[in-house]
Amino acid sequence: MHAHLSSALSLRSMLVIPAMLTAHENWRSCAASNGRIGYILTMMGKRNILGIVIALVACGDDTGDSATTSATTQTTSATSTAGTSQTTAGASGGTETGGGSSATTTSSSSSSSSSSSSTTSTSGTSESSDSSGSSTGETDTTAGECAAQPEVCDGLDNNCNDLFDEGCDCTPPDLDLTASLGYTARVILDIPADLGSYGFLGDVERALGDYWEQPGEGVLFSVNDPSNTGSGIGILDQDGEFQGWLLDPAAKKLPKNPYLEYAYGGVLYVCTTVNGDWIYKVLPDGTVEQVVQHGNCEGLIYGDRGDGIESLYASNYQEDAIYRIGEDGSRTLLTQDPDLTVVVDLAIPPKTSEFPSGLYSINQTLLGVHRLDTKGALTLEFPYSLGFGVGEEMSFADPTSAFRDHFYHLSATLQAVVRVAPDGSWDTILTGPKLNYGLYSTGGAFSTNGAFFFFSNEDALIMRLQACDITGQ
Repeated sequence: MHAHLSSALSLRSMLVIPAMLTAHENWRSCAASNGRIGYILTMMGKRNILGIVIALVACGDDTGDSATTSATTQTTSATSTAGTSQTTAGASGGTETGGGSSATTTSSSSSSSSSSSSTTSTSGTSESSDSSGSSTGETDTTAGECAAQPEVCDGLDNNCNDLFDEGCDCTPPDLDLTASLGYTARVILDIPADLGSYGFLGDVERALGDYWEQPGEGVLFSVNDPSNTGSGIGILDQDGEFQGWLLDPAAKKLPKNPYLEYAYGGVLYVCTTVNGDWIYKVLPDGTVEQVVQHGNCEGLIYGDRGDGIESLYASNYQEDAIYRIGEDGSRTLLTQDPDLTVVVDLAIPPKTSEFPSGLYSINQTLLGVHRLDTKGALTLEFPYSLGFGVGEEMSFADPTSAFRDHFYHLSATLQAVVRVAPDGSWDTILTGPKLNYGLYSTGGAFSTNGAFFFFSNEDALIMRLQACDITGQ
């Protein structure tokens, strides 16, 4: 969900902006039709030149009459023996406790919303996740009640007909991109054009709970100041309109390259790529508190990795290690292994997923995606040799949403948005020269309603992928 800066490699900045956004009126008209899926991308440039937010939306009908052309599909399958399997200590090398709290406040948007901000957890009783979730996501309404509900352009099957966002706008993607049948993309924010001169993007995350004053969800994004010496956190509404700063980059209350994740009590936590830097809390009123020293961090995730305990996990790419960060500020080594070379993202699958439960990590260029189970065994689950391309982002979709049971990846090799299934088969969803992610410069996140937001620093864009007239995946 973030971008990376490594002294041995180069600066990577990543921004994840999750939010429950409704599409712009000019791309999101909802009439009756067949269901398709859509994406929204966020891209931002490595050069301190421009920043744009793009929306990708699924489009077309069930007969294949789509304004978009079909992207390539790869069906290489992974097996449980793909790559090497290695056992590491499941816990520890000691615990550290964080110190003082350097608190500073800024005028910012605090809200009265009480939405939950914890990520979906995995099963705490089995290494295999429960895959019995409904394809519609409707559990408390009868079939008749569900069918009577209107379809909304939100990435979900609102009327329980196994179609997603039928009738939503299917105009071809912006930036001359090519989308798979049923998808489209829109720029929702252009940093230089809409906000002015800023440095690298760091991450994107949902804006919700006390961090969002309006109905539904918004989007948070982190971005460096023009000199790339400090950073701040901005807020967008569901249409990509800038709502103000949670933390103004000019105040430099956070170091450069911050990654965002909600954790204990719905509070926003932040880590950075700066060596020896802290993990921070950022409160809804803009107060910044130090939690524990950590540094060299690009992967930050909160959830239940299969042990029945919701925890915050942070990577340290210099140490080839992953740590558990406690609510009390403790820092406990979870695993350390030379195969975890330059971990650039962490992820935990939903409990209804067919992906085995565990803590997943993706390396920047070597090996691929590993899974750490609750017994401490580290396995290369999805090697880069499958062909989906190296990159710095992986996010699990909700199996009951239009994106179904895949993890989504921003592939620098293929210049594409790629989705990977539990069996290792994969296909490209969006491709084109403008998706020149390079490395060290991408990030993405799913909002609660299933939309996918991502960015790249190559062109300083933030984009959205969303379902539109597609019959599942």
